[in-house]
Amino acid sequence: MIAIVLLFVTPCFAAEQLDLTTPITNSAYRVIGLNLDWEGATIAIFLRCVATSQPLTFIYTGATATNLMVTLNKANLSTNSLHKRILQYLVTDGKLTGTVSGSPD
Repeated sequence: MIAIVLLFVTPCFAAEQLDLTTPITNSAYRVIGLNLDWEGATIAIFLRCVATSQPLTFIYTGATATNLMVTLNKANLSTNSLHKRILQYLVTDGKLTGTVSGSPD
């Protein structure tokens, strides 16, 4: 049996960005894509540097990904936007250091 998986990442332009307190090389990133694969228990987060357009990708798998997807599915996005929650999680998880600035579109 051969399975074909297609990944569609829809570009979106949000006003929220993460301002790094300790820059990697670039000082601000925005969420440009999010792939939630429930069956494969995988989350892929795609960021892009505001200044240079350099991409940055983070992958979560297994129970961590499933728990994150359940949390996002139940989240009240009227208090904090999806992009803000993603950026805050990357900071909490130690992947990036910074503060979220801007407001959602």
